[in-house]
Amino acid sequence: MEYLKKFYVYSVEDFDAFHRQAFPNASKSTYHSFEQSLKRIEKVYDSKLQKLDLSFVKDPKELWDKLNASNYTQNTIITTYTHILKLLKLMDIPLHHYNKFLEILNYHSSKRQAEQQEELREKLEFLPDFTSLRNVVKSRIKVVDFNLQFTEMKHLVLMAIMTLSVPMKPTNFVNMRKAYFDGNEQSNWFIYDEEDNFEFHYKSNIVKVVDKDLQKLLELWINGYNTTKYFFISNEDSKKPMSAKELRTTIAMASKDIFDIALTATDLRTAYMKYLIDLDPDMEQKVQLSRLLGYQTTDRLDLHKII
Repeated sequence: MEYLKKFYVYSVEDFDAFHRQAFPNASKSTYHSFEQSLKRIEKVYDSKLQKLDLSFVKDPKELWDKLNASNYTQNTIITTYTHILKLLKLMDIPLHHYNKFLEILNYHSSKRQAEQQEELREKLEFLPDFTSLRNVVKSRIKVVDFNLQFTEMKHLVLMAIMTLSVPMKPTNFVNMRKAYFDGNEQSNWFIYDEEDNFEFHYKSNIVKVVDKDLQKLLELWINGYNTTKYFFISNEDSKKPMSAKELRTTIAMASKDIFDIALTATDLRTAYMKYLIDLDPDMEQKVQLSRLLGYQTTDRLDLHKII
């Protein structure tokens, strides 16, 4: 591989700059993921990239085995391997060599997908019915008043958001601030106005609160229990936002409190997906097809309709 020698001296920073130049319109998260993948290569090979002489792109099986022997999760390994394929393209690796890497990635990706589907089927067997969860929350909200302790109210607000609206990831609530009318697009915001219109903003996504019971609860939360600038705080004396770890722990505690079963955010999001699939049996196929085509939502499937 004589033609690769010019890349032998490239560091993570050099390849990162090379990647950014090749994909100037990529997102910040894409740049970050690519850079972190190269740093993982340094860890599994226990050496700086510029000292490896690109040995990690010579044998596709050796690369996979080294990653697989690490403590990284299967999803992280697949992400890392995928970025190495992108690197191969950037370096203009011959197609026959690239295909060897692609073959290994496809095999393990398909295997992982099958495992995840089986894990999902097993999880759905014990997850509570989402409609039942919603009904429990609604019955609690109908009798809510200012007699609830701060922690009890926070638990109810969390479970209400996760069941009466689109259940978001805990990270979407990290550093989330409250704003009247409008907020900064670059941050997580809870937006409200005098007409009791509520919206959650994170990155470029907007989740409108349409459930009347949830609107009632949120009004109590921001006007009576939490008057700080942050949407979620640890306790009534805190002025700082909750971390992602605190939010995940609190979700488990809140679900145990409200539903008498400890559920994670992933459990609630999975139950919500099952709820949507029950409403629309074609939903699962739509989601799988969207992922296959590289779309972030199912909306773009309409482009394939034949008029």
